[in-house]
Amino acid sequence: MPIECPRCLQMNADSSLTCDCGHDLTTLVRRRLMSRTDAPVASSNQDPEKPLTHWHFSIGVAIVGLLLIVGEGIRLKLDLGSRATSRLIVDSVLIGLTDLAGALGIGALAWMIVWVLRSYDEGRFRPCPKRTTLGATISAAALIFLGRLTPPDIASHYFVQGLVFLAIGIPAYLAGSRHWLGKW
Repeated sequence: MPIECPRCLQMNADSSLTCDCGHDLTTLVRRRLMSRTDAPVASSNQDPEKPLTHWHFSIGVAIVGLLLIVGEGIRLKLDLGSRATSRLIVDSVLIGLTDLAGALGIGALAWMIVWVLRSYDEGRFRPCPKRTTLGATISAAALIFLGRLTPPDIASHYFVQGLVFLAIGIPAYLAGSRHWLGKW
């Protein structure tokens, strides 16, 4: 079974102890040799967090897009009730798909961050990239939709408040997970 280099993501043979990029693969080979057993894996011991399939990811994105289109349609119907129904449908589809594209852009950033973390931590941090991307897409779509509903002065207040929460939460999480302050 080939070994993936955590630095360059190149597949290497089992017998190689170094990658072509110069990264030392001995710890990965040792870990793989220690985890091998001849007994078959019991069905009750399977990993409860299976990776998200491409099909489920696509269904999730389609549901988010549909919810954005329906939400925009309801919002436009309340604001512009005197417009023609066909024009409201076209406008809600275009605005919903634009919001979905922005949310997918945020999801793509989350996907890149997950792959960087996976290559950095060499096996300790193994989140599913598709699941993380879908979660970031859903969160971004909700924030974009709510940002469209709130007045600009209130939205800027919420944005600054969210940045303050992130400025406090991210270092606190990293300090706890990396034991920067020692073990308590």
